[in-house]
Amino acid sequence: MAVCSRQPGRCQPAPPPPLPPPQQQHVQHLSQQQADRRHVLALLATAGGAVALPAAAAGAPPVAPLPPLSVPALTETFLSPEGFAFNFPADWVVAFDRSGSSNDGAVIVVGDFRALITVSVFRTTNIPEAIVRAGLSEEAGYEICVGPQQQQGSTQRFELISSAMGPPAAGAEPGSPPAYEYEYSIESCVGEVEEGLGGVLRCIGPFGNLLPTQRRRHIGRCVLIGANAYSLNGSSPEDRWEQVGPILRAVVGTFRA
Repeated sequence: MAVCSRQPGRCQPAPPPPLPPPQQQHVQHLSQQQADRRHVLALLATAGGAVALPAAAAGAPPVAPLPPLSVPALTETFLSPEGFAFNFPADWVVAFDRSGSSNDGAVIVVGDFRALITVSVFRTTNIPEAIVRAGLSEEAGYEICVGPQQQQGSTQRFELISSAMGPPAAGAEPGSPPAYEYEYSIESCVGEVEEGLGGVLRCIGPFGNLLPTQRRRHIGRCVLIGANAYSLNGSSPEDRWEQVGPILRAVVGTFRA
């Protein structure tokens, strides 16, 4: 970018902006990840608008959950030049691919958007040197791959379901590092989260109106590759998890470095 005076031909290159302090860099990294996750939610909202879901009648008995779908063949493979790979069904769509980027945030997003299920790989840079040397532990994996989701301003409710270290995926290269595995449920607000009477959290729109929230189940695996962490995260609406969860578990289970 150049700085120009009002006289023609008087442009000079602008000096580079000063580097932000480490704490501000961390905030910027979280902001990029939050923007990418909001992008994914927007894709889901757009896709969901094309699917007509019947409204439940007032006083109607609860609907029995749909039976789990059979897991299709995972015939497509995404092989990243950054050193990770995973498999997914042939009829899934690649929403975007940022393999050439180097900053924090989503690298690739694929999914069955009409069914509102997605799988995303997120890159996290600026990993502490001590973790890079020692490798991932359950505590470090949570801090890097799960903690930022709990801290997002759009998070209204967060429940950690499982958190543990797991073995390398089937098909991984010999000597591949173990992966941090996690599962959580999250309720997100597309507006502003406000605390009401009695500490009850509400999702408020731009005109003070009450907005519905989105409840999704997430499952993922996180690995270290060099000085970066990569987390493959699969998610679906909470009320569809029993139906599509086996498919997402199968895809997430193929994530390897």
